[in-house]
Amino acid sequence: MPKPAGIPKSLLADVNKAKSRIAALEKNHTSLVKTKLAAIEKAQASLAKELKDSVRSFNDALKRQQETIASLGKLKAAKKEKRKPSEYNLFLKDKMSQGMSMIDAVKAWKEKEGGTSSSSSMRESSQSWQSPTQQY
Repeated sequence: MPKPAGIPKSLLADVNKAKSRIAALEKNHTSLVKTKLAAIEKAQASLAKELKDSVRSFNDALKRQQETIASLGKLKAAKKEKRKPSEYNLFLKDKMSQGMSMIDAVKAWKEKEGGTSSSSSMRESSQSWQSPTQQY
């Protein structure tokens, strides 16, 4: 008896089995992609929030530093104690406020000091060692 023409049933069964397996794999692949995509989006959202918090904390720290710098700039430097003017300067100031010229005030100071200033005594001492005192 001749076999009827057509596709054998076992081959059809194998093709149908393969189709159902492909459909199952596609379904698993789709659900796997959705699961992985959801996990990636969740991680991305978490990282974005962490980055936003870090930027906010850096901005706060920067503002505090700027405020500190501004407050330090507003502080006045401690005033140094003024030096006391010398007796000579006080004398000149007094004489010049009385209307005397600077030259006259200096002459008055020299007269007050007895006419000997350190520079004139230096001149005298330098002349004394230059004069020939050696006898032949």
